[in-house]
Amino acid sequence: MTRQVDASDAGVVEVTLAADGQQTMVVWEERGMPVEYLAGYGAGIQVHVEDLAAHEAGRERCDAEARFGELFPAYQELAASTGLS
Repeated sequence: MTRQVDASDAGVVEVTLAADGQQTMVVWEERGMPVEYLAGYGAGIQVHVEDLAAHEAGRERCDAEARFGELFPAYQELAASTGLS
């Protein structure tokens, strides 16, 4: 799937499902996002993946805004450590 907001902001989202015994492994990869948004993308995607896991386990979704706020500082540190920004 290719997602384009405008011609200068094209990104690729690739989600792969693979059998792992009696379970399914989900691999979510995004490429092409602006480096300055790396921490936001990381935290946001983790919220979505956690919500998917909650749904599969029969639990309610999290408070996305609160969870994003918890995750964002760690992703800021990770983004800073890449040396890309």
